[in-house]
Amino acid sequence: MKHTILFLTILGAAAFSGCCWDEFDRQASSHRGGHFGKAYGAPPHGPAFDRPFPIGQSTDSFWETQQTNAEAADFTFYDQEFRGDTAELGPGAKKHLESVALRLEHVPFPIVVEESRHNARPQLDEARRRTIVMHLNRMGITNADERVVVANAFAEGFTAIEAEDSYYSGILSGGFGGGAGRRFGGTGGMYR
Repeated sequence: MKHTILFLTILGAAAFSGCCWDEFDRQASSHRGGHFGKAYGAPPHGPAFDRPFPIGQSTDSFWETQQTNAEAADFTFYDQEFRGDTAELGPGAKKHLESVALRLEHVPFPIVVEESRHNARPQLDEARRRTIVMHLNRMGITNADERVVVANAFAEGFTAIEAEDSYYSGILSGGFGGGAGRRFGGTGGMYR
């Protein structure tokens, strides 16, 4: 009861003295060490570091990194883009090379020629690199020799067994990635 009377007395004195309510709330809040009279939906008065991040701000850097890595992978020429065990470009690689040449001046990424497995054929890898450099020079890219390197691909490929398993589980499950048909009598029994 004493606290209620004290509060009403202070409130009345503030109203008669012409003090605005926000100033009174701020002073009373700092005096008591909390949010005096704060109702649901009222603006926060705490320090800025206590407030939550806006939605998505903490994950934005992760997604930007993923996007940059995916863009860098666009500049990789894989083993299957060459004809067999030669340095000759396949038909898909020619289109890929044209798209790389168009974007090359706008990005800082190197052009990567995937090295042979366990670096078993370094002469073939170097011949493929020279082929890419030659085609880029024909398209007017002057610093192609400096930007084309032989290295591991960013994304690891599937083995033949993994690729076949992925293919059949996608086809036989109706396009759900194998999740629906695996446990409930789909391909190969209850669960494999």
